[in-house]
Amino acid sequence: MMWNNCEDAFLFDIYTSSTTEFTKRDVLSQIAKLFDPLGLLVPVISKAKIFLQRLCLLQIDWSQKLPSDIAQEWSSFIASLSYVKNIKIPRIVLRPNPKEIIRHGFSDASEKAYGAVIYLQSVCDSSDNNTFLLCSKSRVAPIKSVTIPRLELAACLLLAQLTRKVLNALKLKIDQVLLRTDSTIALSWIDTPPHLLKTFVNNRVAQIQELTKEYHWSHITSKNNPADLLSRGIDPQFLANNQFWFQGPDS
Repeated sequence: MMWNNCEDAFLFDIYTSSTTEFTKRDVLSQIAKLFDPLGLLVPVISKAKIFLQRLCLLQIDWSQKLPSDIAQEWSSFIASLSYVKNIKIPRIVLRPNPKEIIRHGFSDASEKAYGAVIYLQSVCDSSDNNTFLLCSKSRVAPIKSVTIPRLELAACLLLAQLTRKVLNALKLKIDQVLLRTDSTIALSWIDTPPHLLKTFVNNRVAQIQELTKEYHWSHITSKNNPADLLSRGIDPQFLANNQFWFQGPDS
């Protein structure tokens, strides 16, 4: 991750290997090189982490060469990382003198990964798009089977934690904080007193309610949920010009 001071934008330079033979250790090493502290490329990094977990499920040793079909799949992914070099993300995420500042948060989960993404919107007189990606975070789903509703709840907790971290760091007057998930089950749990819920759900709901007690949770369709991209992972060529990821859904 680099800063271009002429364009005042973040850029990414990815160093990749030209080899066609890989081990699980090589895969981990390449993932570690994807330095992205703000989570701006998380859909791509999620794709790589999901691939690594698949190798773990196949019980491939760290020094063992990957089977040819799997190695080819990883080689194609590595080659596609060149598209990341085309991505330019504005450092400035607020318009001058906005009438209102709205912080949008979205969470989502799949059987492979879960995560959260946050945007900042400047409400201005102009009709220009004034919503920009601020940060995101994801985690691969546990190898031990967990139900989708519980993973969705884990994603909501991740969003609640990221929300608190962002609000503490920004030191801005935020007029609205909107939190959204496409899971109706997770929403119903969040609206329930924790002591009425089973232990796993109870613990997470209690944390979410404490972290977001001042804010409103609501439902969003999966189609309009940008966090869906990070919970499933996408190839770099599909992220480079993906306005849905970098600017969020229409209001």
